[in-house]
Amino acid sequence: MFYVTVEVTVDTNLRGGTNQMSTISLEMTSSVGGRQSGRDASEQTIMQTGSATGRQIFPAPSEADFRHMFAFCDDGIFLTSRDVIVHANRAALRLLGADDQGDLQGLAMPDVLPYGESEDLTLHITRVVGNTYAMRRKLRRLDGSLIDVEVAMAPYHDDGDRGSDAGGNSRCMVIVRDLALRRRGANQPAMHEQQFQLITEAAPASIAYIDERSHYRFVNAVFANWLDKPIEEITGRTAAEVHGSAFGQMQAQIARALRGFRSSHEYQLQSRDGMRRVLAIHVPDRRDDGRVRGVFCFAIDITHEKREPDALHRKKQKLGILRQAAPTFVAECDQNYRIRAVDRNFSDQFGIARNDAIGELVPEIIGEAIFSQVRSFVDAALAGNAREHEIKLPFRNGSFHYLHIMYVPEFDTNGRVHGVSVAASDVTRLRPSGEPQHRREHDFKTLIENSPDGIARIDRNMRHIYVNPAIETVTGLQAEEYLGKTKAELGLPYDLVNAWESACRAAFESGTEQRFSFELKKNAGIHYYSARIIPETDHAGRIESVLGISYDVTERTRMEKEHQQLLARERQARIQAEMAAKARDEFLAIVSHELRAPLNGVQSWAHILENYVKDATSSALAQRALHGIRIGVAQQVRLIEDLLDVTRMMSGKLRLVKHPFMLLPAIQAAVESVRELAAAKHIGITCAYQISSEQVDGDSDRIQQAVWNLLSNAIKFTPQDGNVWLTAACADSQIMITVRDDGVGIAPEFLPHLFDRFSQQDTSSTRGHSGLGLGLFLVRHLIELHGGSVKVESSGEGQGTTFSIVLPLHTKRQRYPVITQDAASIENDASLPSLEGLQVLLVDDQEEARESLAILLATAGAAVFPAASSKEAFEWLSGIGPNELPDILICDIAMPVEDGYSVLRKIRTWESEQGNTPLRRLPALALTAFTQREDRIRALTAGFQMHMTKPVAPEELIVVIAMMTARG
Repeated sequence: MFYVTVEVTVDTNLRGGTNQMSTISLEMTSSVGGRQSGRDASEQTIMQTGSATGRQIFPAPSEADFRHMFAFCDDGIFLTSRDVIVHANRAALRLLGADDQGDLQGLAMPDVLPYGESEDLTLHITRVVGNTYAMRRKLRRLDGSLIDVEVAMAPYHDDGDRGSDAGGNSRCMVIVRDLALRRRGANQPAMHEQQFQLITEAAPASIAYIDERSHYRFVNAVFANWLDKPIEEITGRTAAEVHGSAFGQMQAQIARALRGFRSSHEYQLQSRDGMRRVLAIHVPDRRDDGRVRGVFCFAIDITHEKREPDALHRKKQKLGILRQAAPTFVAECDQNYRIRAVDRNFSDQFGIARNDAIGELVPEIIGEAIFSQVRSFVDAALAGNAREHEIKLPFRNGSFHYLHIMYVPEFDTNGRVHGVSVAASDVTRLRPSGEPQHRREHDFKTLIENSPDGIARIDRNMRHIYVNPAIETVTGLQAEEYLGKTKAELGLPYDLVNAWESACRAAFESGTEQRFSFELKKNAGIHYYSARIIPETDHAGRIESVLGISYDVTERTRMEKEHQQLLARERQARIQAEMAAKARDEFLAIVSHELRAPLNGVQSWAHILENYVKDATSSALAQRALHGIRIGVAQQVRLIEDLLDVTRMMSGKLRLVKHPFMLLPAIQAAVESVRELAAAKHIGITCAYQISSEQVDGDSDRIQQAVWNLLSNAIKFTPQDGNVWLTAACADSQIMITVRDDGVGIAPEFLPHLFDRFSQQDTSSTRGHSGLGLGLFLVRHLIELHGGSVKVESSGEGQGTTFSIVLPLHTKRQRYPVITQDAASIENDASLPSLEGLQVLLVDDQEEARESLAILLATAGAAVFPAASSKEAFEWLSGIGPNELPDILICDIAMPVEDGYSVLRKIRTWESEQGNTPLRRLPALALTAFTQREDRIRALTAGFQMHMTKPVAPEELIVVIAMMTARG
């Protein structure tokens, strides 16, 4: 029986290197014949060597198992006897370029490692007795080429060797690492982890890892079976919690290993099969800085080895049976996907003899469907990156099993990948089982298979792993044609391929969902799709595939496009309507200006004739002519105002200045404004007021305008010597104003259209009344803006007409003094103020308006300088003295070259010869034909103190000038 001492050390700075290097020293002794055997010999050996070297001795496996364990190491391991190589593992054979052990016959270790940085290799082999030795040398391959290697040596000997001196040691283990592979290994950290897991799961020994806080972080299936506990109940718990009272047997050894010392001991373990004798080995796991971060624990059951001398043979048989019966199959393939080796389980699963499988392509053996699902992982391993995943595959008996598959790259002596080793384990029994899980999977598969959306799983090489049947409706290709192919290989359009691959790469790189849209021409039409790319991660967090979902949004896209077209047409129509409305407003404003400006001159000349030309006033005919002029001007101004008001109403720009006001004064003012018109036709106006101080909310000017329109309309359609009656009464929180006449009346069929704009009962060329048909339209709109209503009644033609206005009464009454007719008459009869001593600067480009205003103001006593432009005004200013500067500026707004706003700015910043600005506070009056509210606001904002519209009443103009200059 052999006993072996194993020591694992880590060198993190060997010759300036940065990678770890494992050094294993083995010490074998035999116990045969009269020598000690069994447990006593083992314990004696431990005592003999433990105190001298610090190493622990434990029973070792057979030489065959020992060599099998070395076969999985990445480093080359040579066993020598008297410097001659007696065995080499796979990695050592690859380093030498040898095919098998037979190529090593008679080969000495000094010949393999002829050159190095230190003295002769043989001297070192004879010195490695109580420790290991490491160096850097050149390794000569069988083809004569040399490569740089790191070498570590450790002795091993049998009982016969123990009697010899240190210098006579005949057995040595030499570990050789290719420095080129060591440098490349830094880029492949995951490969060792995959190999470690593969070994630990397949090994018949118990393997576990304990962190620095004594918590189990990893256990293999053998460990869990020994304790008869699930792995999930072991990982994360402390060793004391897992082992209970048995922890006392191992506590000291675990603590020693956590301090950095390797330890080995035997202890009793209560398992589900009874009391077991276990040999445990604890190896420290060090960080780069040398500190221990955990302990690897290896344990084997030595119960039968202690009881029976032939137990080792039976164990080997049992291991062989277990390996053949284990639910694992292994295969190897080259870079062209050709199979190089398979085990019996693989051949049984896929129904092909092992010899027949060799040399065949993988997809021909396992099928295109399965190969499309694993191809991305094989390609990753061929690129040098180990991979693992779980997959659900059908077995030959028709059942589905879950397999955990590992893909480990195989490297040649030059560090190039020349193949892949694949190990698959059946983990079906380890997955959550039961009908609910099966039902969920069945429901999920049913949902995917019957989804109307095209669904595909794509690997990192853009190849399709899976597609559902609905994918056929997207491109028209059969689902089987997709598997294992990229979209480019399917012959799809370049734009489609580029969009999909760009989105898939972005999903792989960022790990986030990607969305995009694409078009596809089919069935003589364009179809629109919306796509989502969803990354799929494995249990380790790696993204090995993405899920692509395509939604047919053709109908929705077409509807959206039609909607966008409708919106565009509506927007264009609205813009055109707004432009037309703006053009209409601008046109009406210009028309108003052009009509008002001449009327201002007419009205001014009429005032001059009436008040300052005595010959004109002495003739009755002249008086009648002047009266006709005033009436014509007033009608023209009213017509212009109605046109502008209708325009503002239609564009929604009519503004009301609402406030509580007494209604009676507004009604009386409207009546007084039409008395002269009624007197001209000998029409009597009878008023009956049953209100006094009642108030309504609104704009008093607009209410007066509405009442005036009704009165003027009644007077117009009442023949001479007729009558008009007006009443105002209050009832039920409302005020009703009624205007009745005994005129021509209204035909019943025309009553519904009476308040429409431009509506007239008689539109013939021989009609007896003038007008545009806007008055009643304005009345209804103005009253409705005040929250009231208007109605009309007529018994028919020749029966007269009655109009009624109803306005809501203001709830909180505030009484104002009522202006009586006598007071108004006194105010109207008051004489106009004198403008004596005032210097007026008048700027207006229209000659008639300028000249008539200049004469009007001059007759009122003012000294006026009329200027057609700012140029004439500044020339006049430059030629007068300081005492002759103007007291007020009267300026038109719309003028050629330079408008009134610019004239005002220049005059107020004008500097005299003395260098000052004497006119910076000059009062300014804007006299313009632009009458809209915005025009008034702009004038006042520009600096004018007053805004008056043309044609202006001469009396009002004189009063305003006197007021402004007195204030100044």
